[in-house]
Amino acid sequence: MTTAAPIPFTVIGGFLGAGKTTLLNRLLSGSTERCAVLVNDFGEINVDAALIRSHDGTTMSLTNGCVCCSIGAGFLDTLARLLDDVGRFDRVVIEASGVGDPWRIAEIALVEPSLRLDGVVVLADAARIATQCDDRRVGETVRNQFAKCDVVLLSKCDLVIETQRNAACAVIRAIRPDVSIEPLSAVTPANQAVFGRGQAARFRSDPVEETVDHESDFRRWTYRRDGRFDRARLALAVSALPQQLLRLKGTCMIDGDAGAQVFQLVSRNWSLTPAEQDTTAAAETIALAGVGTADLPSDRELDAILDRALTAA
Repeated sequence: MTTAAPIPFTVIGGFLGAGKTTLLNRLLSGSTERCAVLVNDFGEINVDAALIRSHDGTTMSLTNGCVCCSIGAGFLDTLARLLDDVGRFDRVVIEASGVGDPWRIAEIALVEPSLRLDGVVVLADAARIATQCDDRRVGETVRNQFAKCDVVLLSKCDLVIETQRNAACAVIRAIRPDVSIEPLSAVTPANQAVFGRGQAARFRSDPVEETVDHESDFRRWTYRRDGRFDRARLALAVSALPQQLLRLKGTCMIDGDAGAQVFQLVSRNWSLTPAEQDTTAAAETIALAGVGTADLPSDRELDAILDRALTAA
């Protein structure tokens, strides 16, 4: 009787806007393996799952909460369905929530015999990580993501100068002096950067004693409307959004444009890019998911700001 080899299990973490979904798309497009991808989004709408391109595998979404805070029935049921489908997948990849602790998810592979922990990879935005780690509102969450990862991939290095890149590395090394930090280059094969990163370490046997509650540290906001944004009004509305809003992403329609646009906001920077055909929800033309600090203004106030950007009916 032969026993199936454990399935490699990789967790990709990183704070809001670090580039996890972009990396995951690169990974899937360049891999010949069949991947089961689980995407955990803190918000009610799993925008990241919708933005992942089709691949020879499956993508499942885990929404409206942080898996690392409570490995609940929803996550375990989803994982069980994957593991029951013996032979269909070569590996399991999880994109952690932007506010989540990737190590808490990785611990599942240490107790599940059919899984083998292949690595915990954390992305860090070279332009923002130094400020994020020092931020009194989000700093602890960001720093905790590095505590037990196998490698840190420094993203968006092309957007910073050498002194900023060095500062980013110094901040990370102050948290984890022993961790490997590698620039994430557009020419580096993504599977080389992500897969096979797990190393034997003392962290593997450390018990988890502390508790986390990202539900109380961060707040989600969902904006849904039937309609279109006026591009100029949208620019004004975005500039009026409060600083407590850390991330806003999703799909929307822009007046004068034929197709849907992917809206991305990280800190004060935002962009619109054409969406692929299958990312547009049939029932709604604007669907955005936001994450902010606990003191984020009410949904009504936030809705009112974006409502000013809508075109007249």
